[in-house]
Amino acid sequence: MSAIRTVPMFACRCAFVFLIFVSPVLLQSSSIAWGQQTDEPEPEAPSSEGPAALDETNGGQANGALTESGQTDDAPAQGQDTESATTPDPRIGRRVIVTVDRAPLRTPRQIVWKAYRGEVFTVSLVNGEWLWISSKGGWLWEKETVDFEDAITLLTTTIDSKPTAENYDMRGIAYTAHEKFDEAIQDFSASLKQKRVAGVHNNRGRAYYLKQDYKAAVKDFDAALKMNPKHFVSLLNRALCRMATNKLDAALRDLNKATALNPEFPEALNNRGVIYIRKNDVRRAIADFSLALKIDDGYVEAYGNRAAAQRQLGLFADAKADLETAQTKDPLNYKPVNDLAWFYATVPEAALRDADKAVVLATKACEMTKYEDPNTLDTLAAAYALKGDFKQAQQWILTAIELADAEQRKELAAHKELLEAEKPIIK
Repeated sequence: MSAIRTVPMFACRCAFVFLIFVSPVLLQSSSIAWGQQTDEPEPEAPSSEGPAALDETNGGQANGALTESGQTDDAPAQGQDTESATTPDPRIGRRVIVTVDRAPLRTPRQIVWKAYRGEVFTVSLVNGEWLWISSKGGWLWEKETVDFEDAITLLTTTIDSKPTAENYDMRGIAYTAHEKFDEAIQDFSASLKQKRVAGVHNNRGRAYYLKQDYKAAVKDFDAALKMNPKHFVSLLNRALCRMATNKLDAALRDLNKATALNPEFPEALNNRGVIYIRKNDVRRAIADFSLALKIDDGYVEAYGNRAAAQRQLGLFADAKADLETAQTKDPLNYKPVNDLAWFYATVPEAALRDADKAVVLATKACEMTKYEDPNTLDTLAAAYALKGDFKQAQQWILTAIELADAEQRKELAAHKELLEAEKPIIK
């Protein structure tokens, strides 16, 4: 199953934003949206003391030669005997949480992204103290991150000695990333008790949003906007609450204000595109997804959403191209893999369907989610159905239904009926 994705945002002290995935029933909403920038000076590059520090006197290369593609000069060449290569670094494949606002992700030639405190990334490659983040196409300094799995423990130790508003806020962000929303709310409240900051109200509102307590979430976003009427991250997040309660016109007003305050705000454009989809204004939605991608060409959720919109208009080749690009941009993200598998398994244009590719990609998506995600299992069922293996298809759809929530089960039940009738899911 594929889905349209919207984006909620966090705001750190400065307004950092997280993206989340909305239920597939809503199309595909985007993932995290990022908060507003500050006017603080740009962080300096790590000094040359680090083993992989960028060396501006050497053509912008790094010790260990950081490259545009994420390769290093000590990486094994193509065709090299893998036994002679070094043991894979244990940091590869792990997630990290950014601890410094506007932490730069860079190539030897340029800064490609300024991360917000609390942004979560998966490490694709390493070179000394540098972590390659494939979803952004840049290197991130390890000292400006904390390991995702260890974050709560480390921040708890920090709070024991320094119970500051900032540290409570940071641990609240870590709790939210771990989906421990009650604990996150407690920490954000402790932070606000010491110091009232619009960004922390936004962060607590996001935790309430993720708990589906939209009334409490809106109250926090309202508080943030009262303190700072230009807090466009809170506008984006309040719009999400209004979308969740089907107040689309009010949500649209919030997103229009957010994009007026910050025209270079891809998450707001993406989410506005989702509203246009829900209003059946598909061409306008595509325009917004395209604007979001013009600002951030690595925004995989916007590729997925534009593909879904193109598919509604029968632009199947364009949709396929977007899904392939999304997978290339973020190969460690299972969602683009699943979306492309769904396309191959269910696209109405017979010439573009490919059962073998669908099974391979759907299996990969299931492996990436440990066979615990009902959407990927639904896709695997659709792939086997296209291949003509309805026994496998029926087994996987039943597993998907067992794991799905009440809303998802409605659509999965319709898929189950097709598979029991030994019909592929073409839609």
